[in-house]
Amino acid sequence: MGWRLSSAHADPWCAAMPLIRLVACDVDGTLLDHDGTLPADRADAALALTRSGLPIVLATGKLWTSVAGLIERLELPGPHVTCNGSVVIAPDGTRHAEHLLDAGLADEVVSTLRRRAVPYAVYLSDGSLISHEVVTAHGVLPLLGEPLPTVADREGRGVIKVLAMVTEDAEGDLRALGTDLARVQRTNPRFLEWNARAADKATGLAVVCELLGVPLSAVVAIGDAENDVPMLRAAGTGVAVADASAAAIAAADRHLDVDLAAFLRELLPVTAPRVTMPA
Repeated sequence: MGWRLSSAHADPWCAAMPLIRLVACDVDGTLLDHDGTLPADRADAALALTRSGLPIVLATGKLWTSVAGLIERLELPGPHVTCNGSVVIAPDGTRHAEHLLDAGLADEVVSTLRRRAVPYAVYLSDGSLISHEVVTAHGVLPLLGEPLPTVADREGRGVIKVLAMVTEDAEGDLRALGTDLARVQRTNPRFLEWNARAADKATGLAVVCELLGVPLSAVVAIGDAENDVPMLRAAGTGVAVADASAAAIAAADRHLDVDLAAFLRELLPVTAPRVTMPA
């Protein structure tokens, strides 16, 4: 199943859009506001699109557990791209792909961050977060739906990613650390992250497309940040939201000048019912 936008849409860009069979959407700063809230109009538009038969998959830097409520609320069957592409997972917990960060590099990154007094969290393969101490800066994680880290050692557990809480103007040479073994990228203005070199949102999306039997050329990918760039480039159509980063805008085919809710409604087939989210 797939469709083109109706000729009722006046935007010439819309008329040129190829057949669409899947929408891949970033979460923080894209589907959700930067404070982690889901505006009612975006929820309404996303649910209407899902119920019309055009599936939405999430492509996020978050843990799979952190988006479980969103997946349920918007009736998203998945599978979904999580942890910047390191884990592709279905809502029932089935992992279709997992790329772990080199353990030695993870330890080196953590050692450097500790030495420089940069707050961090290590995301482990069991879904837990750890650090050597919990500080005030970690308080932003629960605001974004992520768990607080616990004070613990890795104890042989696999590392999905390391997240450093550092702004771009303060990161110095951190970005150069481990680039031969890791993909280092900024996921928002506050976070610099290390993932396995083979993992990004494009590789995760490719796994989803293979599982669903959808070519990448039939995907509309939507994002706002540097970690969305591979996905925006890989998809048939890349879309940067209105307040996206310069990197995302440069990688996208379209830069929105409207809210995401309006764009999602552009994707609705003419006959699709409009859905109002329950209070």
